[in-house]
Amino acid sequence: MAFRIATNVASLNTQRWLSVAQTGMTKSLERLSSGYKINKAADDAAGIAIAGKLNVKAVSISKAIDNGNQAIAMLQTAESGIEQIANILTRLKELATQAASDNTATDRAALNTERSQLESEINKIAQNTKYGSTGLLAGSNSISAYGASLTPGNGISNIDVTNAGISATTLFTLTVDDGAGGVTLSLTDGTTTQTVNVTKPTNLNTTVANFSDLGVKVTINASIVDISDANAFTVTVGSSSFTFQVGDANQSYDQISISIGNFQTNATILNITGDISTKANAQTYLGTIDSALSNLNTARGSIGAAQNQITYHIGNLEAMYENTRAATSTIKDADFAKEMADFTKFQIVTQSGIAMLAQANQLPQLILSLMR
Repeated sequence: MAFRIATNVASLNTQRWLSVAQTGMTKSLERLSSGYKINKAADDAAGIAIAGKLNVKAVSISKAIDNGNQAIAMLQTAESGIEQIANILTRLKELATQAASDNTATDRAALNTERSQLESEINKIAQNTKYGSTGLLAGSNSISAYGASLTPGNGISNIDVTNAGISATTLFTLTVDDGAGGVTLSLTDGTTTQTVNVTKPTNLNTTVANFSDLGVKVTINASIVDISDANAFTVTVGSSSFTFQVGDANQSYDQISISIGNFQTNATILNITGDISTKANAQTYLGTIDSALSNLNTARGSIGAAQNQITYHIGNLEAMYENTRAATSTIKDADFAKEMADFTKFQIVTQSGIAMLAQANQLPQLILSLMR
C-alpha cells in the first residue's frame, strides 16, 4: 500500500460523495419548500414543457367555465323579462275575455285603456331588460342602407340606433339645416318627428344630436352641411345574437351561439294588433293573444333549451379541468412522502460524509509515525 502526503485521494473521494449528498439534500429541500418536483427546466426538460401546456389549457378551460356561467346568467335575465311579459299577456287575455261579452261602453273603455297601458308596459320591459348594458328582448338594430348624403364627407360622423324603439324595418329621414346660429336637425320615422338644435362643432370636435323620442343619436362634425335629399337610412331589427367561447380552441365545437328574438308588441313573436274597444274587436283580440302566448312559449322554450345545453357543456368542462389539473399534478407536483424520505437519507449521508471527511483528512498524519 502506497502512502502519499501531497494528494489525499481518500479525502477527495469523500468530498465527492459528500457533494453528491449535499446536492441531493438541497434538491429535496427545494422540492419540499416549493411543492414541485420540477422547479426549473434542468429538472425535467420534457416534463416542464408538457406541464406548461397542460397548465395553459387548464387556465383557458377555467375561463371558458366562467363564460358559460355568464351565458346562463344572461339567459336567466332574459327569461325573467319574458316571464313578466307572459304575465301581462295572461292579463290581456282576461281583459279581452271580459270585453268580448256584452258590457257598457264605459266598462269597455276602461278595459281598453288598461289594455293600451299593458301593451306599452310590454314594450318597456322588452327595451329595458338588459344584461349589463346589453339589451336582450328588443332585438338588435342595424342600419342596412344609408342615403348618399349621410356620409362623413357631409359632416355625419355616426348614427347610433341601438336604442331606437322600433320592432320592424323602419325608414328614417333626416333633414339638416346648417344655419348661422347653429345646426337644426329634424328626424322622422313617418309617424313621429323630432327637431333638435345643436351648436355647430369646430375643428376636430363633434356634437351629438339626441333624438330621444325616436331613440336615435346623430353625431355631426365641423364639416356638416345642409342635407335635404337622399337623406334616408333604413334600420332593420333582428334577433339579439350572442356567441360564447366555451372552450380553449377557436372551433365551432368550443362556441355556443344564442339568438333571442324581439318581444315588443308589434314584432314577429307577439305581433299584437287591434284593441278591445268593441265586442267584435275583443273577440278578434282573443285569437291575437292566443297566438302571442303560443309564440312566446316557443321562444321561451328555446331559451330554456339553450340553458340546458350550456349547463351540460359546463359539466364537461369542469371534468376536463379536473383531469387536466390532475395530469399536471402528476408531472410537476412533488411527492412529499418520497421527498421527505430522500431528504432524510441525504441528511444522514451528509452527516456521515462530514464525519468520514474528518477521518480522511487525518490519514496523512499517520505517515508521520514512519518518520519517528
